[in-house]
Amino acid sequence: MKTGISRPEVNDAHGFTLLELLISLTIVGVIVVIIFGSLRMGIRAWEKGERNVESQQRKRVVLDLVKHQMSSICMREVKGEDNSSFLFRGTGKSMEFVSLISLVPGNQLGEVYVKYTVVEAGKPEGDNGEAFRYYEANLLFLEGDKDPGNVEEDKYIDLVPVVYHIGFEYMGQGTEEDSSEWKEDWDPETEKGLPRAIRITFQEDSDKAPIHVIARIM
Repeated sequence: MKTGISRPEVNDAHGFTLLELLISLTIVGVIVVIIFGSLRMGIRAWEKGERNVESQQRKRVVLDLVKHQMSSICMREVKGEDNSSFLFRGTGKSMEFVSLISLVPGNQLGEVYVKYTVVEAGKPEGDNGEAFRYYEANLLFLEGDKDPGNVEEDKYIDLVPVVYHIGFEYMGQGTEEDSSEWKEDWDPETEKGLPRAIRITFQEDSDKAPIHVIARIM
C-alpha cells in the first residue's frame, strides 16, 4: 500500500512572452541611456573645471610676474621725442617705466623699457571686455629721437586676452595724507619720482569679486 502526500505537478516549461521581453529590453535601454548621459555630463563638467583651473593659474602667474617686474622699477629716465623725460607715467589703463626685470625670454641685456596697456576686447558671448597687453624693449635698442610710448599694435603681447575689468592705481610719495590715497593717474609733470606702490584691480567676470594685486616700489 502506497502512503504519502501527493504533490501537484510543476510545469517547468513556462518562459517569457514576447511582450515581457520587449518591456525588459526597453527598461535596460533606458537605464543604459541614463548612465551614459550622466557619464558624459560628468566628463564635460570635469573638462570645464580643468580649463577653469588652468585659466586661473595662468592669470595668477601673469599677475605675479607683473608684480615682480613693477617692484623692480629703477630710477632711470626715458626720453620722448620732445626731449622731455620721465621716470614713470601712468593712467588707469596704462603704465610706462624702466625695470631691471625682463618678462621676454632672451631679453636679459640690461634695463628694459616696459609699457602695460588695457584695451577694449569682445568676449565670445558678445559682451564687452578688456584685454591686458604688454610691450618691452631693451634700452640699448630704443631710438633716442622717438617716443617709446608710440608702440605699434603688432608689437604688443596679450598677457590676458579677455577679462571683465583691469585698472591701475598709484600711491603717492608726498605727505602722509597724500601717500595713503590711491590715484588714478601719475603725471610726471606734476608728480615727483616714483609712486610708493601700484595697485592692479583684476575682475574676471561681472559676478565675481575683483582681485587686488599691490606692488610696493622699493
